[in-house]
Amino acid sequence: MFDDQEGKCFICKTHQSNLKKKLAVDHDHKTGKIRKLLCCKCNRTLGYLYEDIDTLKNMIKYLEIHEL
Repeated sequence: MFDDQEGKCFICKTHQSNLKKKLAVDHDHKTGKIRKLLCCKCNRTLGYLYEDIDTLKNMIKYLEIHEL
């Protein structure tokens, strides 16, 4: 999986060599199925959002509205 992702977080594309911690193995909390490797920041963000797609979409809209 690490090689398939070229050592990068699947979401933000940050390479592990630029991170303080190793990439985390993300999984679906409902099914337990492993998804991809994520950096700590992206993995935690998904957790803080309770993996709610609508909340994430609303956050994107918010950033677009307030884009400088």
